[in-house]
Amino acid sequence: MNMARPASILALMVVAGCTVGPDYVAPHAEGPAQWVGRPGVPSLSVPDELWWAGFHDPQLSRLIHEALTRNNDLAAAEKRVEAARDQIRIEAAASSPVIGLGGIAENRRQSQTIQWPPRASAGDYRYWSLGFDGSWELDLFGMTRRRTEAARASQAEMAAELDGLRLRLLAEVGADYVTWCAALARLQVAKDRIALVARQRDLVTHEWHVGARGHADVDQAEADLAAAQQTVPPLLAQATEMKNALAILTATTPEAMQLTPRADLSIPLPPARPPSLPSEVLTRRPDIQAATFRYARDNAEIGVAVASLYPKVAIPLDFGVTTSTLHQAFTTASLLWQLGVTAGETIYAGGRRTAQIDAARLQRDAAWLGYRQAVLNALRDVEDRLATIGDNESRLSSVGLELHAAQEKLLHAQRQYRDGEDDLAPYLVQGITSDRIHDQGLTTQQETVLASIALYKALGGGWRPVLSGGSG
Repeated sequence: MNMARPASILALMVVAGCTVGPDYVAPHAEGPAQWVGRPGVPSLSVPDELWWAGFHDPQLSRLIHEALTRNNDLAAAEKRVEAARDQIRIEAAASSPVIGLGGIAENRRQSQTIQWPPRASAGDYRYWSLGFDGSWELDLFGMTRRRTEAARASQAEMAAELDGLRLRLLAEVGADYVTWCAALARLQVAKDRIALVARQRDLVTHEWHVGARGHADVDQAEADLAAAQQTVPPLLAQATEMKNALAILTATTPEAMQLTPRADLSIPLPPARPPSLPSEVLTRRPDIQAATFRYARDNAEIGVAVASLYPKVAIPLDFGVTTSTLHQAFTTASLLWQLGVTAGETIYAGGRRTAQIDAARLQRDAAWLGYRQAVLNALRDVEDRLATIGDNESRLSSVGLELHAAQEKLLHAQRQYRDGEDDLAPYLVQGITSDRIHDQGLTTQQETVLASIALYKALGGGWRPVLSGGSG
């Protein structure tokens, strides 16, 4: 048999091979020229994944590091991404030949009632066989390439979802830590206020004993003290809950969780934001990246469905030895081989394959709409966070002015009491008022910082300005 002709035909088939189905074109949605919640000229900024470093709090940085390296949910998601990476290898391996090795050693009896092949003289004989068998399915129409492309996109989608989980984890660690610090700060203010209210109660009780006050004033003073004392248990519970939450996030048991209060019992403050932010920062949001890769995966699945319409071509290969006498196993006479080309095509499948193509296209279109919706959700998320921050900063400024005025009045009342120009009551009343405004300011400051962390999450991380000279 002349092997040149089939080889030439096979070569032409390989050269003519193509990848069917639509090629991937990255989706794109225009972002706003400027944010409604923070208008201005878009500033030059670059992503800063280490956004928590701007808080300048070593304990927060330690908690972030422990969460990144020890969180169980994050570690499990990383394993799933690794498994998806192996799936790429599985799909790509379909374009490689499959070779096996096998052997047979047995006694056989040939039927003596058939005419072909000629029966053995006695009907019984030994059978030895050893050889290689293989098959190579040619990816002439790109089914394997499209499946590999889909597997790559699926793995990238899972990696983006992993980034999203990581982003949510870090934001939760930051928010829980800030809430823990705020609870301790408010707890100290509450204790100071309780001390002042207790002194006020004692003063009213003394005045009642000398006949300068009525018993109703004493009852009111006792009620004010009880109300002040009731603010402590919720703050203690909140501090404990946040500590336990941080323990879970860092894969630590609650009893082993070690947290040290900040020296001044203050709330850590985030770095200042630039005057404005370019909308392009949204492209690094994990949910938008995941939607992009989901679209790429579904687009590749169309090619897989289209390739199913075309014939499947394979090259089978068998090579080995077969003999009835073992000493002749490796002689030329015992050698056998088989090499050729096989092709198969389904003529009728009840419309199943065309339905698969239609379903794949609709799935791709749905992924495109999902991408657009992810962008819209991201825009709303950022605008909501900017609006919340703007409102909190305005309230924080007002509370700051109110607290400054109250503290000035407190100093004035303290001087008057110290100089004997007034009694103790006005000083205590002003001190209680100042502590109340201080607690309100801490609450507003906590909400502002939490809104900033939520903005980091909405933007896919932090930011930092581009330095002069083009370095970031």
